[in-house]
Amino acid sequence: MSGGTWEELEAEVASFVASLPEPPPFASLDDRFAHLVEVERRLHEAGLAVVAWPERYGGRGLGPEAAAVVAAALGRCEAPDVVNYLALDVVAPGLLAFATEEQLDRWLPPMPDASEIWCQMFSEPDAGSDLAGLRTTARCEGDVYVVSGTKVWSTWGQFADRGLALVRTGSPTSRHRGITAVVVDMRAPGVTVRPLVAMNGVAEFAEVFFDEVAVPVADRVGDHDGGWAVAMAMLAAERGTYPIRRGSVLRAALSRLRRQADGCGDAEIGRAVVNAEIVMRLLDLRIAAMVGRLAAGESLGDDPAVTKMMLTRAEQTVRDAELRALGPEALAPADERVIEDWLYSRASSIYGGSAEIQRTLIGERILGLPR
Repeated sequence: MSGGTWEELEAEVASFVASLPEPPPFASLDDRFAHLVEVERRLHEAGLAVVAWPERYGGRGLGPEAAAVVAAALGRCEAPDVVNYLALDVVAPGLLAFATEEQLDRWLPPMPDASEIWCQMFSEPDAGSDLAGLRTTARCEGDVYVVSGTKVWSTWGQFADRGLALVRTGSPTSRHRGITAVVVDMRAPGVTVRPLVAMNGVAEFAEVFFDEVAVPVADRVGDHDGGWAVAMAMLAAERGTYPIRRGSVLRAALSRLRRQADGCGDAEIGRAVVNAEIVMRLLDLRIAAMVGRLAAGESLGDDPAVTKMMLTRAEQTVRDAELRALGPEALAPADERVIEDWLYSRASSIYGGSAEIQRTLIGERILGLPR
């Protein structure tokens, strides 16, 4: 590491987390979201939001190993979630691979301090796991695309300033060959956002409706009809490098779980905590191997499918143990976040590509099994 040691970077994280005030009670999701935006603003001011990014875009140019060190330290210190994670960990890798320098200069710098929130608009009511079957259309008229259709499961869509959307620019039967990636101003005329309340009671997702929305051709990412490559780069990040960030959230939960279960004397709870420790350790080893490959400039290939499966296992195992440790008290209002997090963990086998899709990728592309 240039200009310091990993221990010094970890100390920066610990100092930052110690400087944060205690969060106030939140009367609404809007209040909670605003608090997380403020935390992320402070995180970026401390130089810790995107340590791996080039300095040109607000980072420190320290590489993926530094990002992993910061994420792990944030987890150990039980820091609040990074609210603009979709921008930092999913959208930005796609932009860095396919956007122009002019686009990167416009879009990347406002991401790390959450001054611009981003959402991802891939899934549709009839095209979730079958992403190539999307129907939202975009016709090119001069210097704009005119977009019409519906997207669904767009995380933080109601708070987003911009969103990266996949749209159909080819024929209805063109599948992945006729898809284009565009960046949409979420406040543009014709954009309607309707929050969706998930089973955990939180409106984290949203439906997005496009009614003849004008999107500048200058805001296309990659080539016309070349959006599938952009989507694959983003999904690879969501399945591969995003677990670095999500793993830190689970580490924080595991720290709380250890305190909750310490000295309880319940053998079942003890086994649940041990299982959670094991799957988190396996995820840590997987992330370390992945970071090492990235630092060496190697491609991850299809390995993100394995990482995503391991993240799902860790998420659900940790949350199951957390719920078991609390027992009936988990139903108390004071512990409603435990129930919320447990319910959300059920979705970890769906978001970023379902477990069935990951198994198919592993079987066909890694193990060489027949289709």
